[in-house]
Amino acid sequence: MYHSDEPDSYITNHRLGGNNGRHGSMSMTIEDIKRISANTVGVKVDEIEGRGKTQKVSLARQIAIYFTRQIKGVEETGRIFNRNHSNVTHTCKRIEDFLECDREFGAIIRKVGEQIK
Repeated sequence: MYHSDEPDSYITNHRLGGNNGRHGSMSMTIEDIKRISANTVGVKVDEIEGRGKTQKVSLARQIAIYFTRQIKGVEETGRIFNRNHSNVTHTCKRIEDFLECDREFGAIIRKVGEQIK
């Protein structure tokens, strides 16, 4: 799924108000996604934007990357978070694994997703 640079149409059309996140006005911005991810995990937005590697900071950053990728695509998400294509793809796969296999982290990720609706 994450080999494509195209945004996830389900997320953009059903959760984020359409517009593909690329044109026109949209109620949810990338800054909103960062803020919601940071607040839900309990870190500051500027920590997400940095290179911190604590578990909480990494999780918040990974969640923000995951949801940003769904509206912006891999390449644009990489530019936003100063990461390369491979990092973004790996991060999204990791979040999917958490959703499938880790109750605690999966619940946190779903909570962010619900707030992004």
